[in-house]
Amino acid sequence: MKKYTGYLFLLVFLTACDKDAEPEKDASRQLVVCGVSDPINNLKWLNDQFKLFQGGPLINGIVLYRYKGRKVIEVQNGYASSTNQHQYYCDGEKLNLDHPETFTQFKKDREEIAVLYGTNLWGK
Repeated sequence: MKKYTGYLFLLVFLTACDKDAEPEKDASRQLVVCGVSDPINNLKWLNDQFKLFQGGPLINGIVLYRYKGRKVIEVQNGYASSTNQHQYYCDGEKLNLDHPETFTQFKKDREEIAVLYGTNLWGK
């Protein structure tokens, strides 16, 4: 009987973890970004970028950061040849991260808020 108690405990633990994880997913879908819910569909410039993705969420990502007191959306296209040309403010204005030291500072100082789509490919 003791042999099965461990399995029962594991089953209860795993089931509880799954139930706890689901509301977090739902909460992130309701996240208001740049003044809108569902920013991928409700921010035209972001939706245009999203439509350029080839492949799915495993090779693409849209990540929301806070940088210097402002929200920044990074569009991580798996086929992009650079990582410093895809950061935008809420209004679609592109950040100027052309100089390596500027991009290094951005990576150092940014704070991830949420992954809005897919995977954070470029990470920290």
